[in-house]
Amino acid sequence: MIALQILKVIGIILLVILALVLFLLAVILFVPIRYKVSGDYRDSDNVYNLHVRINWIMHMIRAYYDRNKESTDILAKVLFIKVYPRPEEASGTLGERKPPSGGPGKIKYKISRLYDKIRRIIKMLYDERDQKAVQELLLRVKELLWHIRPRKLDVNLKLGMDDPAATGEITGLIYSFKPLYTKHLHYTPDFDNKVIEADGLLKGHIRLIFVLAAAARVYFDKDIRRLYNQIQKLKEQ
Repeated sequence: MIALQILKVIGIILLVILALVLFLLAVILFVPIRYKVSGDYRDSDNVYNLHVRINWIMHMIRAYYDRNKESTDILAKVLFIKVYPRPEEASGTLGERKPPSGGPGKIKYKISRLYDKIRRIIKMLYDERDQKAVQELLLRVKELLWHIRPRKLDVNLKLGMDDPAATGEITGLIYSFKPLYTKHLHYTPDFDNKVIEADGLLKGHIRLIFVLAAAARVYFDKDIRRLYNQIQKLKEQ
């Protein structure tokens, strides 16, 4: 009896652990990562601001990116713990750019090799399986872009050029595409002043289950892997 009771307790503990693991997995895969990007720009005094906000699992994981003319701030937190404090980097930390090495002969050789690789890739794409792989890859990319697209997009634009005629031409071009952006772009032409002023907001979310599903379909597609291996062989040559 004692042994059965011990096994029963162990079984309950294992079931609880399994339930917690499945719950955490469901949270990771299905709870959306939300993003928000806002910014504004004024050409008159060359002032701009950019703000990016990313949060996940009820703001328990969040990241901030703020940039303007004077500074850049990046911050990431898990709960209340800073995991990536990054103050504005001092100028000059990237170092001086090295001059290109090699003479005209070496540059000509590199261009020739690049042209040869491009020619081989184009030749590969005449193969029916490679064409199928490219079509499948483009389809998965399209599906992924559709999923991560902004659910909300609002842009306000005020534009004026030196020449009112130029402003009119640009305005006509913008209004010709009005059916595509009626709900998202609010445009105001200024025929009297040279001005560029803009501000915008976009919001959306990403679920990891869709990203992983797209990545798995690409990874396990035999034609895509075959095309990838062929391109890798060309790089090694």
